[in-house]
Amino acid sequence: MKYLPSENITYKSKLKEDEIIKRLSETVEPEKLIRFSFFSKSASKYYEGYVDGQTFSMRRIISYRNSFIPKITGLIEPDFDGTTIRVKMRLHIFVIVFLCIWCGGVGLAFITTLAYSFSNFEFNPATIFLFIMLLFLYTLTMVGFKYESKKSKKHLQDVFQAEIIDA
Repeated sequence: MKYLPSENITYKSKLKEDEIIKRLSETVEPEKLIRFSFFSKSASKYYEGYVDGQTFSMRRIISYRNSFIPKITGLIEPDFDGTTIRVKMRLHIFVIVFLCIWCGGVGLAFITTLAYSFSNFEFNPATIFLFIMLLFLYTLTMVGFKYESKKSKKHLQDVFQAEIIDA
């Protein structure tokens, strides 16, 4: 999953399950439909979403726009010597659908112009342009996602007082 905007992380903490849930609840606030943070930070916590028993779903609260911010879901599992927290970071479903439609259209155009170029033995500059468009969107997606996931990964490690055992 290194080359896709998706991460599975397993944290191992010496804290008990109740303490993990308490700490996580202290950093998550309910989602707001509209969030204004133009002049000041309107969020009192680091994430928005919910913690429900041993599961949670949230995303980082930011004061700028990043459509590729990861949606973080997780499961808290008690262990004999502490707690294991399994976290998944994924793109929002609407972003995935948009990327599939956009890449499908541009990819189809790329394959069509490439096939046309090979069949007529002539170079079509549109082929390079379409390839650059696909490469640009991939880079934009990965940079936006990894930038935010790296911050969340580190913050969650601090909240859980845990070490990452599987990333």
